[in-house]
Amino acid sequence: MKSNPINQMKKLSVVFFLTFFSCASITEEIYLNADGSGEYLVYSDVISSTQSMMMGMMSGMYPDASEDSLRQIVDEQIWAEFPAEIDSIIDFSGRVPDSIKNDPAKKKYLDKMEMFMKGSKAERYLNSGMRFSFRSIEDLQGFQDFMNENQTATSGGMGMEMPSVNVKYSFDANSFSRVSDMEIKMDENDSSMLVLGELLKGSKSRLILHLPRKVKSVSKGLVVDQSGKDVIFEFDLIKVLNGEQSTDVKVEF
Repeated sequence: MKSNPINQMKKLSVVFFLTFFSCASITEEIYLNADGSGEYLVYSDVISSTQSMMMGMMSGMYPDASEDSLRQIVDEQIWAEFPAEIDSIIDFSGRVPDSIKNDPAKKKYLDKMEMFMKGSKAERYLNSGMRFSFRSIEDLQGFQDFMNENQTATSGGMGMEMPSVNVKYSFDANSFSRVSDMEIKMDENDSSMLVLGELLKGSKSRLILHLPRKVKSVSKGLVVDQSGKDVIFEFDLIKVLNGEQSTDVKVEF
């Protein structure tokens, strides 16, 4: 049963602070059916990234303290007011510009997007992200194009040029592939990039594929796990952002 976000507002004050002020590893999951339909999810584990950031800050403030003692303090601060379970849908419609809401070609993607927050105190995680159900690979491709176009249109006010990724999917009865072209790369000499590099040190970009049949071979991508119908790829997030590492994948099944 879904939790009511309003009833948990006080308990979630720490949660929303973590969401807005953390840089995290990013995970994409694609569930593919044999007919090309499926579900796409993208999310980050807010807790793990926040732990790393807080550990970095506290180690600078208390250089003589042991890592174990600092980690204990950080964990106590993070989980002190955390509810036992979080499983909430986030209403983001108020932040969507009318230019998208009033455009049927864009609104069809917006209507199938769902922002969520899911976590557990016992399991020590909090995922914040978005899911999208698609009817076909073409539908998923249209959604990715919509997301990329919207990011490009709204990133100017952030004070820095954000990366833009052109993603192309291909799917047939025996294979799936993704080709990613970083159209706008982060300049590694830019001051913003230097700060981002420190914040994202060690962060990963993961792609998890759940395919309709057992995997036969993987010809592209940095595989970290492969079992049955599932494949997990992992990339260095900062290398992806500056264009140093490709996130292209190709799987046959």
